[in-house]
Amino acid sequence: MNRKKMLIALWLFLALVTTAQLILTEIYKPGTFSFFDIVVSPIGSLATGIPLLFLVVIPFFDYTAKYSNRIRMGYLAAFAFVYTTVYILILLLIFTIVYGESFEDYKSGILNFGVGNFHNMFKNYLFQVAILYAYEYISKQADLITAKKDLEIELNQSKLQILRSQLQPHFLFNALNSVVSVIDENKRKAQEMLVSLGDILRTSLNTDFRQLIPLSKELEYLENYLSIEKIRYEGQLHYRVEVGEAASRLKVPSLILQPIVENAIKHGFVGLHRPLQIVVSADAQDRTIIVKNNGAELTDNKGNFGLRNVRERLSIYYPGQEPFRIYQEGNWTINKINLG
Repeated sequence: MNRKKMLIALWLFLALVTTAQLILTEIYKPGTFSFFDIVVSPIGSLATGIPLLFLVVIPFFDYTAKYSNRIRMGYLAAFAFVYTTVYILILLLIFTIVYGESFEDYKSGILNFGVGNFHNMFKNYLFQVAILYAYEYISKQADLITAKKDLEIELNQSKLQILRSQLQPHFLFNALNSVVSVIDENKRKAQEMLVSLGDILRTSLNTDFRQLIPLSKELEYLENYLSIEKIRYEGQLHYRVEVGEAASRLKVPSLILQPIVENAIKHGFVGLHRPLQIVVSADAQDRTIIVKNNGAELTDNKGNFGLRNVRERLSIYYPGQEPFRIYQEGNWTINKINLG
């Protein structure tokens, strides 16, 4: 509700209160007011207060906004006497016209009504100004919150772009090293790896890091990456994906699994004398994704570039929680993503 509608609602409420007060007075003291009196008083208040609200109160309130709070409040307080005087003059003029009274009655009515009700009209004005102040304050706070959120979004998007620019060269260098490691031994394998690498880079360049994508699409990208590593390590690397149809629809940050799997391969093979197994699974109900491997036991990988990138990206999408954990569970190193 905007401020004009709010103040009109206030005036209608006051008119209803006035009507109710006159009716109750007439019930308990019959003969005090006529039906005509009960109708004229609220209508007269509305006919006076609402035009003054739009023509005087709101324009003057907005005009004083350019001053400091102290000066502004001084102007608004001084203007209360002007407003109250004009309000009484107009209201009594309406009553005089409706009741068909003379100009002399109008002058005496101003004096009598002014003495008895000046303070009420004064408080009426101050109440309107207080509502305008409250609405202005709330609006400013809402604008500040919106501006803060917009700034946070812009900063997060900029941060995502920076993380993307860091991740892609890092991944590219590692992938090229994988190609180089087999190019002398098996040119066909190297060619297959380069084809897969080209598909990965094409996908990466066409992906908007700011958007969440279905897990099924992320797994397609991961399959391309693993096909490269599978060629490199041949029978020493095994992987499987255990993701049901419901879990495949989970929305995840794009290219979030590749650094985790890359880290699992890099550190999993250290000192390992058996094939490395990597398992990717997801739970739609818990909204979690797990990448686990049975390679070398976990060491402190918090400083690892790939995992640090994963943590920072996930913290942007899921602030205020721990969206990524890596821990040892028996013979398995567990990488767990919590999508909130």
